[in-house]
Amino acid sequence: MCKLHAMDKAEDVLQQMLDRGILPDVATYTSLMHGYYSLGQCEEVDRIFKEMSRNGVQPDIVTSNIQMDYLCKNGRCAEARKIFDSMVSLGQKPTVTTYSILLHGYAMERSFHDMNCLIDLMVGNGIAPNHFIYNILISAYAKEEMVDDVLHIFTKMRQQGLNPNVVNYGAVINLLSSFGRMDDAMSQFNQMIAEGLAPDIIVFNPLIRGFCSCGKWKKVHELFSEMLDRGIYPNTVFFNTIMDRLCKYGRVMEAQDLFDLMVHMGVKPDVCTYNTLIGGYLFVGKMDEVSKLLDNMVSIGMEPDVITYNILIDGYSKNGRIDDALVVSREMLAGKVKPCVITFNIMIGALLKCGRKEEAKDLFDGIWAKGLVPTVVTYSLMIQKLIEEGSLQESDDLFVSMEKNGCAADSHMLNAIVRSLFRKGEVPRAGTYLSKIDERSFTLEASTASLLTALASGGKGQEYKELLPEKYHSFLEQGTD
Repeated sequence: MCKLHAMDKAEDVLQQMLDRGILPDVATYTSLMHGYYSLGQCEEVDRIFKEMSRNGVQPDIVTSNIQMDYLCKNGRCAEARKIFDSMVSLGQKPTVTTYSILLHGYAMERSFHDMNCLIDLMVGNGIAPNHFIYNILISAYAKEEMVDDVLHIFTKMRQQGLNPNVVNYGAVINLLSSFGRMDDAMSQFNQMIAEGLAPDIIVFNPLIRGFCSCGKWKKVHELFSEMLDRGIYPNTVFFNTIMDRLCKYGRVMEAQDLFDLMVHMGVKPDVCTYNTLIGGYLFVGKMDEVSKLLDNMVSIGMEPDVITYNILIDGYSKNGRIDDALVVSREMLAGKVKPCVITFNIMIGALLKCGRKEEAKDLFDGIWAKGLVPTVVTYSLMIQKLIEEGSLQESDDLFVSMEKNGCAADSHMLNAIVRSLFRKGEVPRAGTYLSKIDERSFTLEASTASLLTALASGGKGQEYKELLPEKYHSFLEQGTD
């Protein structure tokens, strides 16, 4: 019944047992716990475990593992450790599964000290960590981008007589590739091949992506060919990833070739595929190709999504075709696809850039009507434009209104406001916003610090000191050196 998730019937049988004086054993309680756990009803798992303890039934390894897994996945590793220690005190020997459950919990909590102590305990108790255990360690350190620690674990595996498997290699290659350490990533790849392991798409994907990011296109083609030679056929996500990198480097024709190959191989493009190519053609200013892709999308019954519209609006704006961008945005507003706040940010930024402030303000005011809320980016665009025009009180009022509406300024926005005020010669006002940077423990960006230092070059360093927070006086002194 528990396997069929008929938990009400299982509970009825349990009650009948109790009514007849038949005490449930550990197998009964374990079945119930497993049934509730597989349904995700963790509170019921907890209830059964406590009921079991009240009735004096000692849990076995399987029962304890279920309870520990539930606790660890809910951030309650300390309670799970108590169960683990209780098992040991009762003479039960934890299995590799038991250790892996607790280890995974510590990994989720980033408790690296506890993880290492548990591994030492495991080895001390004569249980050799397997590939799965090591992959938990590798993944935990990789998430924190602790490359040297990951490589140390990798070396430790071999020292303990365990050769890494494809999953272990994949995790390490992915981490090295994400840091641009492509020589090291290829070294691991070659070692993997030398050990007779066959790389899969999980291994090839980060390698090819990494070489794309480095602009080493010859290596990209070599790896792609090797992957196909090995009979590994990429999926839509793989093609999208590589096409995205190509388009960002302006290599749109190569991305188009990949698109054609994708279709030839029977891999179906999705909206993300089209969005990537559309963005690429807009980036290089090939507007006719954009129209063809949109027509192609519609002809195969694929509807543009909000990202498609955002890419189009942004692309038209950057190519100086602001009116075409407005047409697209109006088409979007009138159609099925609802704009997001990013859509408004793109349009507001474009309109402000070409001096159409009133239209930008109308869009800003219309955000709420669409059930959206302006972001820090939206407010920052409007405030910087007001400062540029000299509408300083209006910009201050908008800043106050923003924070009252629960949208707190971030470091980037405050730095941008300070720079805008410095450029307008509004040093006292800039001092007010510098104080906010200080109060919120934000960092002064290099470009802001440069403008601050430049203030003293006109011989007014001493005068400006009285207008700015003391923390920033040293910048003015640097400017007089």
